[in-house]
Amino acid sequence: MVIYIDAPFGEEHKAILRSGTHNDELIFKDEIEKPEDQLQALLRADILFGNPKPADWLEKAVSLKWIQLHSTGFDAYAGIKTPAIVTNMKDYYAQPCAETAVAGIMALYRGMDQFALLKEQHQWVGYPVRAGLQLLSNKKVIILGAGSLGKHVAKILSAFDCEISFYARTAPEAVIHTPEQLLAAIPSADIIIGCLPGTVQTRGSFTAQMIREMKRDAVFCNIGRGNLLEDESVLVEALQQKRIGGAVLDVTATEPLPTDSPLWDCPNTILSQHSGGGNITENEGIALFFLKNLERFKNKQPLLNVIHLERGY
Repeated sequence: MVIYIDAPFGEEHKAILRSGTHNDELIFKDEIEKPEDQLQALLRADILFGNPKPADWLEKAVSLKWIQLHSTGFDAYAGIKTPAIVTNMKDYYAQPCAETAVAGIMALYRGMDQFALLKEQHQWVGYPVRAGLQLLSNKKVIILGAGSLGKHVAKILSAFDCEISFYARTAPEAVIHTPEQLLAAIPSADIIIGCLPGTVQTRGSFTAQMIREMKRDAVFCNIGRGNLLEDESVLVEALQQKRIGGAVLDVTATEPLPTDSPLWDCPNTILSQHSGGGNITENEGIALFFLKNLERFKNKQPLLNVIHLERGY
């Protein structure tokens, strides 16, 4: 089989793929110089491993039988038509993303963002900082989304005796099911954490009115998708005017975040630059997952993490 690989792998990860494939031709995009030659290589491939750009290359590659994305999200390919089976990394990033979300919230609560700046400035403030520090313990938390990511966040927060409420349309774990119920619950929440995927249904689902209903010391965290907010400028305004306690944003409406974005200068705001899913064994784990799914593909077994681009999930 011909396997076209469009993923950010170093030589050590390429070696894992080579050692785990037999009688297959592996073509690495980064070893082909010209875009037109890259496309021609993709067009003769049976399997694609990675997230190709431009996205419409997928529609041109009609010989593909299986596409394994190296990400969980696939917003860029929503609506793309392909005869191939498509799989993603689904739960792979849930634990690191959950840890990033909780780490950011704790950094705000315990003043770590302030202490990092004071260290850079060689400035000792000490005791006066203590008056503004908060505890994560026993906070009321609304988690938007009851999928794998939301559940991982909840598991970590349960160790802090947080009162957790899931928001989801149909998930049995959820106690908040409609936008109206969410709007009514927001004023009593200490923390709101976005863990929703980027589908047509979730786009803009956290509205400007919901931001305005947040209490003064509440924290908004988004570890899911940057299009969750109906209007990011309303969040910016709330942060600038200190009408909410702060924000932890792994994802934003535009990425990379423009250098002139007001979010850079918002107080009590942590920007983790869509790195929430990262860890030192990230690419090794992705490569090993592909090989596991490749074995299933060759043995005509059901593939793991099948998704439907046209449905958005």
